Amino acid sequence: MITHLLRAALAGTMLACAVPAFAGQAPFTTSTPNVPVSSRDRVYAAEQFSNTVSVSDPATNKLLGVIRLGDPQPGNFSPLYRGQVLVHGMGFSPDGRTLAVVSIGSNSVTFIDTVTNAVKHTTYVGRSPHEAFFIPDGKEVWVTVRGEDYVAALDAKTYEETARIKVPNGPGIQIF
Repeated sequence: MITHLLRAALAGTMLACAVPAFAGQAPFTTSTPNVPVSSRDRVYAAEQFSNTVSVSDPATNKLLGVIRLGDPQPGNFSPLYRGQVLVHGMGFSPDGRTLAVVSIGSNSVTFIDTVTNAVKHTTYVGRSPHEAFFIPDGKEVWVTVRGEDYVAALDAKTYEETARIKVPNGPGIQIF
């Protein structure tokens, strides 16, 4: 009983002393005014077990469609699976026109045109890629290759790997 009271008191003290976090309209500064959500905006959600990317309208909270990148489970357990497996991490190009989608199980990055939601290209990288981020100028996509010891740099126009940035084994995420 005393332990529970002590934990509760400690938690209350920590909350009372906490400094509030402030964030601006991503990816800008805290002084940048917020941009209201509209039906022109889209929310993309990677879904690992169905191997799809859902597209939703955040203003109406309605599902607009699904981009199928591979077979859902359990069909993708077959050695004859089609498409991508374990659709996971995503990153937007700075202009918002391309979405890079990482599939952990098939070791790939799929580039999607956000105007048409069509697949532009799929590039295969090393074992168990995890996250993809475009560099600030949008010319490259950096992909952490978690099952290896590098970050793969992909050309955003040709989709080819142009460099490997050596890091300690098992990188998880990188961000700019």
